[in-house]
Amino acid sequence: MFIRVAEPGRPSFQLRKNEEGLSVFDSDAVDPPLSGDEILDAFRADSLLVSRSRQGVEAKGLTIVKIEGSAVLPARLREAHAEIRRGLNMTRAQFKKALQELE
Repeated sequence: MFIRVAEPGRPSFQLRKNEEGLSVFDSDAVDPPLSGDEILDAFRADSLLVSRSRQGVEAKGLTIVKIEGSAVLPARLREAHAEIRRGLNMTRAQFKKALQELE
């Protein structure tokens, strides 16, 4: 499962200006798998977690690319970090629409 950290009251899969992808964590990329509490411990107390399967993301024409996370994250989260990116030949508008469909 891929886990996105979201803010209460805001869309979970909203692309911001100048972003090329959305950060997610692959819970199964490390051993033992990441827990929700382990992820939340690295973020603000009011953060929420949203899970999506690889199949669900790819069914929208999107791709998941493994990218090391920010140095401010704990080592296991850096290792499990990835981004949801637009699919081949997908415009930014199509990308945004596909992300909205993940809500």
